[in-house]
Amino acid sequence: STYRPRSPTEPHRKMDSVTNSVAEFNDQKPIEESKQNDSYKGRAHGQTFSEAISSRTGKILCLTAFIAIIAIVNVAINAATAGAVSQLDNDGDVTNLIQTGGTTTCPSTPFQLSCPSCPACPAAASTVSGLPGFENQSWDTIMKKAQSMTLNFYLWSPEGTSPRRWVDERLTPKLKDQFGITVNRIDAVYSGCALSPMKVVCDVQDEVDGGKTTTGGAVDLIWINGENFANMKSRGLLYGPFATLIPSAANFDFTNSAISFDKGVSIDGMEMPFNQAQSVFIHNEIQVPSPPRTIPDLVAWIKANPGRFTYSDPSVDFMGAAFIRTMFYYYAGDGVNGGSWRDFLGPFDEALYLSRVQPLWDALNDIEGSLYQMNGAPWYPTVHEDIRDFVGNETLWLDFSFQSTEASARINNPVNPWPVHMQAYVMDSGTIADTNYLAIPVNSNNKEAALAAVNYITSPGSMFVRAQPEIWGALQPFDPTAASVKEWDAAFNYINTHEATPTVEALAAARLGDLHTDYVKRLNADWVTNVLNA
Repeated sequence: STYRPRSPTEPHRKMDSVTNSVAEFNDQKPIEESKQNDSYKGRAHGQTFSEAISSRTGKILCLTAFIAIIAIVNVAINAATAGAVSQLDNDGDVTNLIQTGGTTTCPSTPFQLSCPSCPACPAAASTVSGLPGFENQSWDTIMKKAQSMTLNFYLWSPEGTSPRRWVDERLTPKLKDQFGITVNRIDAVYSGCALSPMKVVCDVQDEVDGGKTTTGGAVDLIWINGENFANMKSRGLLYGPFATLIPSAANFDFTNSAISFDKGVSIDGMEMPFNQAQSVFIHNEIQVPSPPRTIPDLVAWIKANPGRFTYSDPSVDFMGAAFIRTMFYYYAGDGVNGGSWRDFLGPFDEALYLSRVQPLWDALNDIEGSLYQMNGAPWYPTVHEDIRDFVGNETLWLDFSFQSTEASARINNPVNPWPVHMQAYVMDSGTIADTNYLAIPVNSNNKEAALAAVNYITSPGSMFVRAQPEIWGALQPFDPTAASVKEWDAAFNYINTHEATPTVEALAAARLGDLHTDYVKRLNADWVTNVLNA
């Protein structure tokens, strides 16, 4: 089910919250900071994961997670042919000590012991990798060459943010200790480039134009998505395809549109999933015990409950824009006879857009009179955060968020907490997810180090670390049905699960890819003409 059964009046369990609220994914900054207010069961306020394990506050779930992890570790240690040793070290980090692996292991995944159980273990350690430029080299050889290299990692990481802390305090020492790789963090610049929002696009282009076409570049790894990825891919500035060929590829479902398309652009193996955000609806369980689970049912509910829902102005607010795209997926896609929202994956198609978009405007105009009214007119606030207060005081009974943990975080926020009977859920038809990625420039001077780093970063152990709220709290885009990830189910559920948050499995099953930036911009602008000023 989407969430665990609970009486609407039963309090949610106390959990930690991360301050700040919305993690916005946009083209300029893949995640300016993943301010995920992730919350989870079993810990006393302020405890780290390791402290919770060693205390009694975790109670049954804590014990269950701990026993599961220990059991897996014991299996790993006893598997003599596996070549894998994993441990839970004293800061609560799950450490993957696999460096080169053995012939029967998937080297990047801490507890994945046998390739027969791996879904397409892509680059077995002793077999040729098939990676561009390394076609006849084994993964073992690539990993050995990565030793003593420097990884120049370009990412958004201002002082005091989770990305910087994760790189400096977690990733850097791990890559050094385990692989001998030195990390040089480079703060991303978002100005001075006529080609794209992120300056590194121009930097790599200039290097390639200057003759550094396959090596000699100043950057080895980039945190990227959206317009910046599209520009680098179209200009031939990226190394690859590599994403489906490295061992950690087994942790992801590359057939899912939320993974295989980056803002409507097919990734084609040129970038690797890193972190993710996913939209959800939120309902008041007392006022709306059976929330609408399809878009037509949502429209019917809004009209039957006037004044109990609204959305922010899509032309200026990320959340409102995501809401009208969700409506667009039905009215221009799945609601069309023989049509699908997937018809809009790829570059902007003017003819297709114009032939399908009108039912969206009709539907949004149809609900205008039933939205929350202010000064005699539908209220479209310029900041969606203004809506949250009305949800909290129960004036509004239904809400929308691009943060799966929105309800749980606000329930446990000491400042203006939401009522305990707020519940996030996903539509039966799915909800939009935005993934951000890691890409390697075509002229990276340390491609072996970049490949080793990406493989480690996308291992279950590293994803588990980033998912912990006190470290980052970032939603992870792994495939929960993958054999290598299933073994981590108890650990991920320990930190990700709260009664007000959809389960990891429910979110993964509902993931829908996002549209190309050109569609997003056009929808937002046309909303002003066809709805606001109509």
